Amino acid sequence: MLVVFGLIPLAGCGRRDDVDGGQGGAGNNGAPAAGQPGQPGQPQTTVPGALLSREVVTPAPAGIRAWRVTYSSRPTDAGEVPVSGIILAPGTDVPVPAGGRKVVAFGHGTTGVQDSCAPSRARPPLAAAVWTFPLVRAGYVVTLTDYAGLGTPGEHAIYVAAPEGRAVLDAARAARALTETGAGRDVVLWGYSQGGQAVLAAGALAAGYAPELSIRGVIATAPLADLPASLTTMQRRADGVGYLLLAMIGLAVDDPRIDLDRYLTPNGRRLLTVARTRCADEVTKTSVGSSIHTAFTVDPLTRPPFAAGFARQRDEIMRRMAPTLVLQGDRDEVIRQPVTDGVVSRLYGEGTTVDYRRYPLADHGSILGTSMNDLMRWVAQRFDARPPTVSDICALGTSARK
Repeated sequence: MLVVFGLIPLAGCGRRDDVDGGQGGAGNNGAPAAGQPGQPGQPQTTVPGALLSREVVTPAPAGIRAWRVTYSSRPTDAGEVPVSGIILAPGTDVPVPAGGRKVVAFGHGTTGVQDSCAPSRARPPLAAAVWTFPLVRAGYVVTLTDYAGLGTPGEHAIYVAAPEGRAVLDAARAARALTETGAGRDVVLWGYSQGGQAVLAAGALAAGYAPELSIRGVIATAPLADLPASLTTMQRRADGVGYLLLAMIGLAVDDPRIDLDRYLTPNGRRLLTVARTRCADEVTKTSVGSSIHTAFTVDPLTRPPFAAGFARQRDEIMRRMAPTLVLQGDRDEVIRQPVTDGVVSRLYGEGTTVDYRRYPLADHGSILGTSMNDLMRWVAQRFDARPPTVSDICALGTSARK
């Protein structure tokens, strides 16, 4: 079967000024970096990215070293909190290049808000990191944040962009603090689904929040970037209310003035209990058969405080940032292709160079495997001493593979 991959750099052609690894301005939630992260064994809780704890993960695949870590991050301007995650690095037999190893900072998709749903707690160990192994074997350091409040004290503000973005950036800082990794300052941000929102937030925040990092590119795979649009289209699915409830929980964590119980019916409160005690797959399965009218007392998609909060998460990540690769499956029924089309157009309008690649036969799950070879090539190009120019990107046109 011949599968055609559309490489649509509609947002990249004709722009040269932002393809050299430069970063855009910080978003409204940007905060000045507090300095270099602390060294292992010397936690500095006032410094975002400081390494607070480390534990070698065994067994690890051949040629890969792994650590389960906690590090400091600043989800809000109120101060730092510990965040858990995983850091992967090539084996000791792989030389560290001059300037340090390149870093890929990964943001994961929706797992839920209960602590046991944190990817770093997956069993078997590293099960949640499998998709990143090719990058480690290519010589990169990979970080996988759990996000603030997921696996650590506090609550996870799921689908709230700024805390997620800061956690991604601080994980890259923590990799530098874990000196065994040999991590340098050059970073590509990569996220899937919810993680696509996280890395776009990180790209928007990077210049103001983590100026010591050189963000060479951003990769958003099936990104939850336009939160209100995606939550709306998800209501076509039988489990769409589950996603909407998770988004409402995230806003309530971010803004304690929101009393969720006011907006929930008895059925909605039943679903809330599931959401707070189980992982996302059970939340969405349990929500099958529910609707906005049977779960909520108002329509959160159109009424305050939720409608404005959802829109704010979209607007905060639609900013100029490092060159961005967007990967989208046309058969995706979670993050739909027309919604991502609009995201790409808006990023382009903000001045971001976007390489947009659509895969006609891929859905929300298969997009990861389908796009992996293209992702690997793009990462290598972004880390190259001379990244491709816009003319190079536009020359890609359309490719076909068996």
